[in-house]
Amino acid sequence: MSLSLYINWREWLRHIRNMENKYPDYVPVIKGNGYGFGNRYLADTIYREGKEEIAVGTLEEARQLGKEYTFRQMIVLTPVMTELDVSDLVSGRIYTVGSREQLQYLVTSFDRILSDDRRSWAKTGAPFKLNILLKCQSSMKRYGFSLEDATNIQQWIHDAETDRVHIEIKGLSIHFPKEGLSFSQKKQAIGEWIETLRKSGFSCCRMYVSHLSSQQYRDICKKWPSVHFSIRLGTDLWLYDKSFIETKSTVLDIKKIKRGERFGYKQFRSLKSGYLVYVSGGTANGVGLEAPVFPRSWKERLKLTVFWGLSLFKLQLSPFTYKGKRFWYAEPPHMQTTVLFFPSKATLPEVGEELLVQLRMTTATFDRKVEMGKEMIPYERESEQQEEKGKVQHVIS
Repeated sequence: MSLSLYINWREWLRHIRNMENKYPDYVPVIKGNGYGFGNRYLADTIYREGKEEIAVGTLEEARQLGKEYTFRQMIVLTPVMTELDVSDLVSGRIYTVGSREQLQYLVTSFDRILSDDRRSWAKTGAPFKLNILLKCQSSMKRYGFSLEDATNIQQWIHDAETDRVHIEIKGLSIHFPKEGLSFSQKKQAIGEWIETLRKSGFSCCRMYVSHLSSQQYRDICKKWPSVHFSIRLGTDLWLYDKSFIETKSTVLDIKKIKRGERFGYKQFRSLKSGYLVYVSGGTANGVGLEAPVFPRSWKERLKLTVFWGLSLFKLQLSPFTYKGKRFWYAEPPHMQTTVLFFPSKATLPEVGEELLVQLRMTTATFDRKVEMGKEMIPYERESEQQEEKGKVQHVIS
């Protein structure tokens, strides 16, 4: 039995299509665990919807998706400082660069590849075109060029280029924090970068942004009409409304246990009499994995203190619920199974029944996906293909 992700496919796809109206020309972000859906699943969905440009997190993700899909452009968001090979000599990939060292590493790596593999060099008879995106540092303080660097970037590019590798700037990229920065401050940052780079001789024709509302996005497009803006969408695209999805675990077995009786890997003694309920899903699926919490209020601090105190007595609430009630872990989750403790008077589920489980989607991995309502709506790309033939066929799951 499996840990399952149930998708209200009709409403989820409708939301994805509506995002095109809210954020024209947006760029879908597909990275990590695919926001719980899996990268291939998201890529397949967005490709069939007709999107031609995506952003991925790492070089490895670009390689993997590049083998299966023919997107016109694929942006690698994380600067590449790992080994490149001949397979990376592709034209539709754009590398994010946020420092002189990152720029030099890419050029040196590709130059070495072309030098070692003269056949690749001979195939084109022209220098390899290295497409880059200049990462502009924001108040996030993540990797990125500072405004002080802007006047030197042109020279750094000139110094880095070789006979085999030429650099082409595909645009700018700026990543804003989700909180703590007003829209006026974001506009100011965008304006400073556009103006500074123009003074340095750059033609700023494309800029990728993030964490803006639909109205804010339209406002900056109107304020700088000569710049082609695109917004990257990840969480807001795939996980904007959690009502589109349900995550469920299957009950695998139920064992009665008495107070003081030993059980499990560590042979703990049961604190009470009740039942051990074995359910699908464990650490390999993201069960029990939590992000660090930074409390902002005394209420949040008190809540964390209470949970910490309970854990000293081997009492930790699980994310599994049955009939609206959360249950305690009987012991730490196993790799693919979790053991829950149900009190003697609790209503027990049946073996094979499913329990709701609340997981952090950016760390969750599911054994199966169940699409509900998929037969109701065809994909955009497939609809166009069928309309050309004079017949529309619905996609059936």
